[in-house]
Amino acid sequence: MECRKTYLGKLCVSLSSALFAFLMLDTHKYRSAHNKISSPLFPVLLCWALGYVVAQLFFGVVETSVETIILSFCQDAEEHDGEAQYAPPLLMEMLGDTSQLQRLTQGS
Repeated sequence: MECRKTYLGKLCVSLSSALFAFLMLDTHKYRSAHNKISSPLFPVLLCWALGYVVAQLFFGVVETSVETIILSFCQDAEEHDGEAQYAPPLLMEMLGDTSQLQRLTQGS
C-alpha cells in the first residue's frame, strides 16, 4: 500500500514539471510565427505524465534503499544477540529505547 506522503511527493514533482513546461512554452520563443504552438495542453500533459513516472521511479529507489538499510540493521542485531554491532551511531540514537529495538528485530 502506498503512503500518502509519497503520493503527495510524486504529485508535487509532476505538477512542478508541468508548471515548468507551461512557463517554458509560454515564452516569446514559442509564440513567434516560426515555432508557434497552437495549444500547450498536450506538451504540458505529456510533461506531467513523464514527471510522474520519473518521480515514481525515484521514490521507488529511495524506498528500496531505506528498506535495505533497515533490513541490514535487523540482520546485524539478530546476529549479535539484539545489539547491533555495525549500526551507525545516528541510527542507534534514533532507536535508543531497547524495547523499540527488540520489537524491530523480533518482528512483533
